[in-house]
Amino acid sequence: MERLTRLLAEHPKRILISVTLLLLPLLSFFLIYSQEIECDVRRGFANKNGRAIKEFQRFSDFYNISFEGLEIWGILVKSRSEGGFLKMNAALLDEIERLELYVKEFQVKKDGATISFNDTTAADLNFVFHYYKKLYPLDGWLPGLNLSFPMSSAFGTTFFIGSQFFGVNQHRPDTTGPIEKFRFLTLWYMSKAETAEERRSLQAVQMGIFGVSAQNNFSRLFSFEMFGDQVANAEMLRGTLTTVKLFVVGAALMIAFMAFNFSQLTVKSQVMLIIGAIGSPIVATCSCFALLGWFGQEFNSIMCITPFLILGIGVDDAFLLLHCWRRESSMPSKSSRLRSVVLEISPSMAITSITNTMAFSVGFLSPTPQMSSFCLCTAVAILLDFLFEFLIFVPCMVLYYEEKSHKKLLIEQNNINSSTGWTKFVNLLLSPAGQILGLSLYLTLLASSYYGVTTLETTFDPSKTFPSDSKLVEALQDFTFIQEEYTPVNYLTKTPNLSNDTEMASFEKMVRELENRNNCYGSERSQNMYWDYVEYLRSSNNSVMNYNKLEDFFKQRGMNDVRMVKYHQEGNETKVDVLNFLVICRGENDWGSRASALESSRRIIDRYPQFQVSLFDYDATIYDLIITVKGELIKSVFITFSCMTMACFVIMPSCIAPTIASVATLSISYCLVGFLSIWGQNLDPVTMIVIIMAIGFSVDYSAHVCFNYYCACRAGPKNQSKKALISGVLNAVGRPLIEASLTTLLCMLPLFVVPVYIIRSFAKTVTLVTTFGLLHALLFLPILLYAIPMRKPKNRFVSVPTNETCVSEIA
Repeated sequence: MERLTRLLAEHPKRILISVTLLLLPLLSFFLIYSQEIECDVRRGFANKNGRAIKEFQRFSDFYNISFEGLEIWGILVKSRSEGGFLKMNAALLDEIERLELYVKEFQVKKDGATISFNDTTAADLNFVFHYYKKLYPLDGWLPGLNLSFPMSSAFGTTFFIGSQFFGVNQHRPDTTGPIEKFRFLTLWYMSKAETAEERRSLQAVQMGIFGVSAQNNFSRLFSFEMFGDQVANAEMLRGTLTTVKLFVVGAALMIAFMAFNFSQLTVKSQVMLIIGAIGSPIVATCSCFALLGWFGQEFNSIMCITPFLILGIGVDDAFLLLHCWRRESSMPSKSSRLRSVVLEISPSMAITSITNTMAFSVGFLSPTPQMSSFCLCTAVAILLDFLFEFLIFVPCMVLYYEEKSHKKLLIEQNNINSSTGWTKFVNLLLSPAGQILGLSLYLTLLASSYYGVTTLETTFDPSKTFPSDSKLVEALQDFTFIQEEYTPVNYLTKTPNLSNDTEMASFEKMVRELENRNNCYGSERSQNMYWDYVEYLRSSNNSVMNYNKLEDFFKQRGMNDVRMVKYHQEGNETKVDVLNFLVICRGENDWGSRASALESSRRIIDRYPQFQVSLFDYDATIYDLIITVKGELIKSVFITFSCMTMACFVIMPSCIAPTIASVATLSISYCLVGFLSIWGQNLDPVTMIVIIMAIGFSVDYSAHVCFNYYCACRAGPKNQSKKALISGVLNAVGRPLIEASLTTLLCMLPLFVVPVYIIRSFAKTVTLVTTFGLLHALLFLPILLYAIPMRKPKNRFVSVPTNETCVSEIA
């Protein structure tokens, strides 16, 4: 640091020029490569270690699609009137078929090329609708035809129509029987988009259809909505771009605030110092993005929050350096002045950078890819910002800091008034009445936080990733209604040996357990080829039970094209590889309850390992997050808090000070969780990351206050009273602490305008951490430090040049 300060003081221009020349090749990444923001609602928030990934992969393999390429999406036909019903008739079915044909023939222009629906589709999932429509004109006069809800029959075969018709016959007490009215009809599609280009093509197709649905003029008989991952990704990107635009607003607010605080400086000095203060975190963020880009790391939508966080942290450091530079104006030379500033401030800046980097490094272990990438990006950016504060802002400060001549006496008088003001504040705070009021406020916060923590719900749903003003929100609500009535779960399994009664009995027992699980409809609505095939063999009086009649069975049912089983021939014998059967359940409105239901199914199939069963629910990746988030949060918080505590003990080699800092950090984090819950936040992967982030931010307040007190105890006079000691600490940390907090809040303020749950979650977190951090630093910690005696060590602290500069300021 001695060599660095000498170099910065003697050659500031050379430092700035050298940094510029070194940054040019690094930042050339943005000129060479086009920048794309990766948005993937389903896989980006999937638990990397979750069971759903393997389940998803096995189901994808069944349809010869990769895990990344499988997408199931739907179009929802509904009445044009709000909450109305569609009346079943041939004209309506013809019009719905016209919509289905329109979708299949849909084409869109993208980059000069024509992209069609057929380029992205993998399988037709609407065979039940087509079969029902084909039979509808024959209803009433064809013998053996019964088009009842939910189970219809034709030609001796029963089929389930509840996979496409929903809210059937709700105008009467008994919903069964022929369909008279229904609320929704859903057309399902399975797409294959394995490469980035194919995903962009699928997104273009879905967004085109989404645009047609928004116009609501396709048919006079109905309106329709759609929900697909690619549309959700596009809407998520829209929210992200709004965030990027608002970054300019946040920076403008910070510039205005800094200009107000730098009013005692000349105009040139104000401009250059603001450029240096804003430029350091911006350059750090750009350098971070460039580094990650050179190493092939994709940019995702959550990373767009990083500039806001780094700007808030970086400007805090600028206030620290500038405030101390102003106080050291009596130094004879710039070199000695800068040496004093760096020796005093660098420990505080190091604590901020180390603790925040450690917190985000723990967040990098998050099981969700997008949150993990965001934490990696932010951790690297924080380290770079620490470096650029010395290489960009400090040279600007050395070169351009100049006070207005008529303001110098006023500044000195303000310093005296500030010291007197903090002394009065401390005397009032540490009076019996002040301590009682402070304790009462703290207990109120704890009680409110306890209520919030106990009412915190564990859930997550896709709507949290895209703007709340999106038309997708309404579509998702309607699809939630469908899930309450129709929640299909696919099971891929090996089949039993039909000549082994024991094996068949075990398999059938497992299937019945799955079909009769809580909220499931039972065997009536299940779609399991096994039962029909066994019945087919028995009714045909086959003496040998095997799978050799599978092909004849499918041909007789007219279902050759339906993918329910994979089999192959070994000589004259048919071998079944995988059976895909479907169990229909009633879903829950709450995503947490759905996750619990999924876990109960897993427990059932785990009891039958001989059949190698895996389930598939399209939302299972999200359910895995809900199931594991509590355990992941506890583990991550434990690791993060342990790292923070160790950092405090290393920087403050005593017992009481780092212990108090750690307890205060825990207190701030606890209050944060409680008030996030009160503010409408749920326990989900986003909350997990923001809590870890908050531990890193909150330690900036608690550890630095204790560090200042720790230094003051060692550098101050032996007979100094504790009130005077605390007054000296707050006199040094109070103003930069308040200024830093206000700039951070101003930077976060525009994020509240973004109607995206994830973005607002970060804004809420920073706001609450800043608020509780200020309360702890200025109210609760002084009272606690005053109440706890701290022994003065025998070896006095001598690593700073004067007693005055021992008191380090806070970021």
